[in-house]
Amino acid sequence: MCVAAIVATLADSEGTRVASAILFLIFLIFNRRHFGLREGLLVALSLLITGIAVWVLGEDALQPVIFDLNRATYLCAFIMLMTSLRYGAMSSDAVLAIGRYMTGQTTGRRYFSLHVGGHFMGVLLNFGAISLLGPLIKRGVDSKAHEVSPLLSAIRLRRQISALCRGFSWFNLWAPTSIALAVVLTTVPGSQPGIIALSGMIIALIMLLVGWTEDRYFGARIRRRMESEGTLFGRTPAPDFPRFELLRFLGVAFSLLALAWFIHTAFHVSLAAGIMMAAVPTSIVWIVVQWMLRGDHSATKLTSRIGWLFRRTLPEGSPEAATLGLAGYMGLLGAKLVDRDWIVGAADLDGSNPAIVCIAVTAIIPLASCLGLPPMMTVTFLGGLLASIPELSINPTVLGLSLLVGWSLNLTGSPFAATSLILSRVIGVSTIDYAWRWNGVFTLLSWAVVASVIYVLTGLLN
Repeated sequence: MCVAAIVATLADSEGTRVASAILFLIFLIFNRRHFGLREGLLVALSLLITGIAVWVLGEDALQPVIFDLNRATYLCAFIMLMTSLRYGAMSSDAVLAIGRYMTGQTTGRRYFSLHVGGHFMGVLLNFGAISLLGPLIKRGVDSKAHEVSPLLSAIRLRRQISALCRGFSWFNLWAPTSIALAVVLTTVPGSQPGIIALSGMIIALIMLLVGWTEDRYFGARIRRRMESEGTLFGRTPAPDFPRFELLRFLGVAFSLLALAWFIHTAFHVSLAAGIMMAAVPTSIVWIVVQWMLRGDHSATKLTSRIGWLFRRTLPEGSPEAATLGLAGYMGLLGAKLVDRDWIVGAADLDGSNPAIVCIAVTAIIPLASCLGLPPMMTVTFLGGLLASIPELSINPTVLGLSLLVGWSLNLTGSPFAATSLILSRVIGVSTIDYAWRWNGVFTLLSWAVVASVIYVLTGLLN
């Protein structure tokens, strides 16, 4: 399936689209033992929407179904192939050293360390950054639990996990390795990745300041409360800066981007597609380098590790890949079935301010996620629908950025977001505590700030 997605990207034709669509269906059938209730429900809903498409469009349904299945294959392959980088990271001593440095900072520097670290490690590791650093934070807090009160331990866990995830959530706006950016660029024709990336970097920097300000206010309030109770704050020295480990990590990132850029220029595909094709070769080289640095030159161990990548790591990523692919398929096909004229009239969109529509989009995505709807489905549905309504006069680039902003807000504001579910599994944090108690204020502040940015950007680009 992954090979078919790559071939269809390199040589887009009816034959390659049909082949990738068929292999996506075979992938769903043969990987059903890895699937849970969520994936089973998405398969059922996808069949229902396909049935509605056949009922509404008749014989004309075949072409959009195959086309959208092909795009679902691309999304599914993208997340599966990117999973290979997580395998290299989980066994990397350099990544572990960087993680320990980030989580071991003093109180005044810890927010910046975790926010910035989570942001840039997410570029290469995606959700693997949360899976790797979340347990490191929990382990560090637990190791000091005997020295401080239980309340202080809980506060430290809250502030560190929040800093990590706030930084992580905003890399989606600009990084070429982001699945969200890959989805938006394929969903909204005409959106300009350069402007989106530049705007995303600016927003990500603003979010660092917003998150730091909120954290400092919360910390000061807690400090006053605990000092009035006579509670002492323990201080620990910061670890040494892991310069060599950071250079090795940056070397992997540079290698990935260099290979992706070569593929992008040589085969005239998007940079996101180049990243997808470069992921597995980069992971294999990363594994080989780790094997060489550890001095254990057993060829059997090396081949076993590389084999494990294909036998276990990629198949174990199939539930997340299937979720993204199916949700994307439902959103894309569902957008084609909606009566656009009815939507324009019912929502009174004709002649409405495009900035207000885009700001509403940023709110709808996290709110829908709070109801359990996957952001992938909401993004592809709204993107496909709004991009096809010329009466709205929405700039495609602003629409694309708005969809990415909504996806990022979902990562800190929804109990059903991927970050919430991962943290619940790896460190036992309640999804409602994480999304609403810990990050509710930050998410609302972030939405207010990005709404202002989108309003201004709409005026500049329209």
